[in-house]
Amino acid sequence: MNFLILLLSSAISIVCGQDRVITAKLNPGCAECTSANTLVYIKADSSKDSIHQLWDFTGGIPTVVFALTELNSTMQVKWDRQVPVKFLLSETPKYCFAIAIDKLYEYNDVEDKGHISPQCEQRPMSLKYMSWTLVDSVLSDKEVMVRVHGQYKHSWRAGVVDVKLDLIPFYDYAAELPRLIHTANSTLVDVGLVNITTSKDYNSSRFALHMLLVSTDGWGETMHYTMRKSLDDEHTPGVFEIIEIKTPESYVKDDGGYIQFRPVGYTEPKREVSSSTSVRVSPLKKSAVPERSTLERFFRDFETESLLVQDVFVSIGLTGDQFYRQHNFTSWSFTMGYGSPPLETFSLFVIMIISIGLGVPLLLALSGVVYVVISRIRQRNSNQPTRFTDEE
Repeated sequence: MNFLILLLSSAISIVCGQDRVITAKLNPGCAECTSANTLVYIKADSSKDSIHQLWDFTGGIPTVVFALTELNSTMQVKWDRQVPVKFLLSETPKYCFAIAIDKLYEYNDVEDKGHISPQCEQRPMSLKYMSWTLVDSVLSDKEVMVRVHGQYKHSWRAGVVDVKLDLIPFYDYAAELPRLIHTANSTLVDVGLVNITTSKDYNSSRFALHMLLVSTDGWGETMHYTMRKSLDDEHTPGVFEIIEIKTPESYVKDDGGYIQFRPVGYTEPKREVSSSTSVRVSPLKKSAVPERSTLERFFRDFETESLLVQDVFVSIGLTGDQFYRQHNFTSWSFTMGYGSPPLETFSLFVIMIISIGLGVPLLLALSGVVYVVISRIRQRNSNQPTRFTDEE
């Protein structure tokens, strides 16, 4: 019975509220933009509402914004040459949620703990001064995807920050490990640190991402960190945990923003179990929206008291993995979405295996019961005395 309930809930999570009609534009309304300017605007319509998304790299800081509105609403982007300065929604949004990766931190992990701490020597690297180039994109009604490379043009730090954002308007698993779940209400974000120059005076360099999370839940609220066990490791071998950071609205009503990920990163471009490493997050802390950023421009007309702004460090590394220099590569993936975070479901193959595993013993047991019952009936009939009538 429990298994049937699980299958039913999985089917409902796939069917309900997942499909949307999407339209996307690159640098909408910008006459002077080049491949060095990347702002993607997406409108995703369901039967009852619209989610407006902004993917922006024009200000250096990778930023993703979600705004939930009624149907038939629109958004205009106003530009000052190659800089977006205003985001005009035709109506006040019901809810907004945004993230930004504003800094990289290089830290000297001399104790080989695998995560950043206040005791570590560390150097922040603001992404505000990074230049981004669009290297690949798909803008269709079946998928929206952009891939950008960020570099410091005038710095001693060489290397590339590789960021890929992907949206598909239905429920599915990502093609690459850790095979996170896509939905029409979420965007998949892949971040890779490729051949980043490390500090000469650090012998144990690792990197951590500094992320800002913003929502219209109110300054006095707090976001919630949760870890839960997944059904199995079919999609991410060896990893049974799923981590979620939920806004208060999502935590209480499943009607707000969230990020979801598995605590695993990778030290090789080809993601395999053998190249996996750990991911840890720091406690959430109150923060502020960066000045002259896309976040500041988007939330400019919101009251300060109506905005919840918190930050978190995401550290990628594992004790004994020989630090960043061993591979000169680190990657991590997460999804950002609105509503209830998607739940893991069994694939058809796993359902068949479980069905066979449960069905065969049940069938054998049932066959044994039937055999015993039939044998006893036959035995009872053979032991009954024969009755003769008067005519006989």
